[in-house]
Amino acid sequence: MNKLEIQDPKVASKIIAANAESEKRRAELGFLGKFFGSGDNVRLYIVGTIALFVLLIALIYTLTPETYRSPSFGLKEMWTLVVLPVESTIIGYLIGSRSKENGG
Repeated sequence: MNKLEIQDPKVASKIIAANAESEKRRAELGFLGKFFGSGDNVRLYIVGTIALFVLLIALIYTLTPETYRSPSFGLKEMWTLVVLPVESTIIGYLIGSRSKENGG
């Protein structure tokens, strides 16, 4: 429909090369790469997604009426055995990875 007609062969070859590079990069990223992208902050995005997912599950479990919760796995167990260890591990990982990058 809206095709751009390019008369200059140099410009056309640059556009073709850029499109080929874009397609190659898209193929290399894969499924997670399409979602999280690529670069230095990918680890941060993945870990942040895991942290948010754990907090969301904990929030849903917390807001669930008591009659639907497991009698042997209460709120205290949820937060002390699942949420706090996972979140503190994630924070430790982020701090440790940042200190490695800074040379310390």
